[in-house]
Amino acid sequence: MTQTVLQATANDLQSDYQALRQGVGILELPAAKLQLSGKNAIQFLNGLVSNDVKTLPPGGGVLAAFPTLQGKLLALARIYQTGEHLLLELDAANREKIFKNLSRFVPAGDFFVQDVSDTLTLLTLQGPHATALLAAVSGQEIATDKLHLLPMQIAGQTVHAAPHRRCGDAGIDLFVAAESTAQVKEALLAQASEFGARFIGEAAFEIARIEAGVPREGVDAGENYIILESELNDAVSYTKGCYLGQEVIARIHWRGQPAKRLRGLLLETNAVAPAGTEVIAADGKKVGEITSSTHSPALDRFIALAYIHRYYLTSGTEFTLQHDGAEIGRAQLTELPFVGASDKAPANDLAQ
Repeated sequence: MTQTVLQATANDLQSDYQALRQGVGILELPAAKLQLSGKNAIQFLNGLVSNDVKTLPPGGGVLAAFPTLQGKLLALARIYQTGEHLLLELDAANREKIFKNLSRFVPAGDFFVQDVSDTLTLLTLQGPHATALLAAVSGQEIATDKLHLLPMQIAGQTVHAAPHRRCGDAGIDLFVAAESTAQVKEALLAQASEFGARFIGEAAFEIARIEAGVPREGVDAGENYIILESELNDAVSYTKGCYLGQEVIARIHWRGQPAKRLRGLLLETNAVAPAGTEVIAADGKKVGEITSSTHSPALDRFIALAYIHRYYLTSGTEFTLQHDGAEIGRAQLTELPFVGASDKAPANDLAQ
């Protein structure tokens, strides 16, 4: 790769990051989208996920996990009640797994599941001017205090908007019919300069979500971790009744904190820390493991997300980092997020 190309790539990354932090970063996400319908849809789904689906009003939304029997994360979903059906948005890696999991209930009667991933595009607008950009192109305001789905018109095309903070600042997801995606993108680009908006790459998105302390499914959260260890507390209802994995999750909640928790580390290293880097306490014990790491432009230093044992969660605690048996630097525990507001509303959950 030539120096010119390298410089262009660095400039693009800087511009993408600036859009996310000062304007709006627009990204098309390869998410899975499933549609559930039939009289038994709510009943069956409610028995599989960790949050309450039964009480969702039309237009309402909720973050929920599909737990394993051990209370670990099989998949995370944002579930919306459209009034006609339930719409599930999941990480693309879980598309086939959850579709098959739900399809086994179809023979039980009055339950239908349809994979609409290829016919429904997900555009996400992330950054402090995301809601303003949406209002400019749609003529509608959207409340951001809770997860919900709001139909609106953009460039004559019907879309459904949902507040979803994926990178720490304001965020909006847009569900768009695949055949309408080009028109909606053009409408967003037509207003881009006024709001500091641009279409961005995944690299800047990844930096911003780590700065915001948002775990990524399959990286910082998944079947290796109990849901509460990954700080996905908003995905759990303790009053909804029975679901798979409920006993484990409830026992941890009522009896005390999980054995380990997802936390932030400020690194004193010469590079990002590889996933799997061991976190060693002053007493010589391995007390954690890094899952994600990046260089933070806002802090001008390397940072990481890591699972840390509950006895070592005091902010400011210092650790040694080891990878492949060699010491690679030091780290200090810090509260999340590294950058941005500390509140999580609405649905500051897994990035994709």
